[in-house]
Amino acid sequence: MTSEFQLTRNTKAHSRRIREFARLHGADLVGIAPVSRFKNAPVGFHPKNIMSGVRSVIVIGMRFPLGLLQAKCKAATTKAYEIVFHRLDHCAYELSLFIEELGGKAVPVPADSPYEFWDAAIQEGRGTLSHRHAAVLAGLGNLGKNGILITPEFGNRVNLASIMTDLPLQGDPLFLRKLCISSCEKCIEVCPSNAIGKDGTVDQEKCRRFHSTTTSRGFRLFACWECRGVCPVKTTLTHKRRGKRRNN
Repeated sequence: MTSEFQLTRNTKAHSRRIREFARLHGADLVGIAPVSRFKNAPVGFHPKNIMSGVRSVIVIGMRFPLGLLQAKCKAATTKAYEIVFHRLDHCAYELSLFIEELGGKAVPVPADSPYEFWDAAIQEGRGTLSHRHAAVLAGLGNLGKNGILITPEFGNRVNLASIMTDLPLQGDPLFLRKLCISSCEKCIEVCPSNAIGKDGTVDQEKCRRFHSTTTSRGFRLFACWECRGVCPVKTTLTHKRRGKRRNN
């Protein structure tokens, strides 16, 4: 057993209370990764670049309705995303305050915007921390060919936020079962801008050509979710089954 799982009773209690608090405040998924798992994070985007004393990263996920992937309504999808991002940020904020009550310090990382890194030449933006990669390290699932997190509970219809803390917490085991079907290339084939490579890379410049649009009234809308919609890894879990996963 590795040192990251050799934890004190107090550490295990903190981990349990944090998971419970996140779920009570709307999180459908909660995973914890010790900072030692981030050794391959890009320079400038490691958790320690955000919080020097960080010891654990908590990742929370919230689902959005499956119907949005089957419908063709940009306004509905945009509003749903806005709601989910707001709820994620609110949950992360409240969880950070709760961590202070436990005697630690915490930094909530925005679920979507704002973010600081932007390469205008190639239209590439990066969040301060990659929530999807953090989610993999926290045992919530693994990445599909389109670079989006796939979870066993909700497929790819999950958005994420992360919280850094200096508390040592009980890390969740990595999710080792591969969810993305190796022979499937539906997301690659359906992409209107050919932005998804077979090697799992996504050309952000190409993706952004279809990612959003502005109406004549001036509303900014999400315009493309084709790669999410065609993914065959879907689930329609009932409310009664929410939260019943081995990692938590």
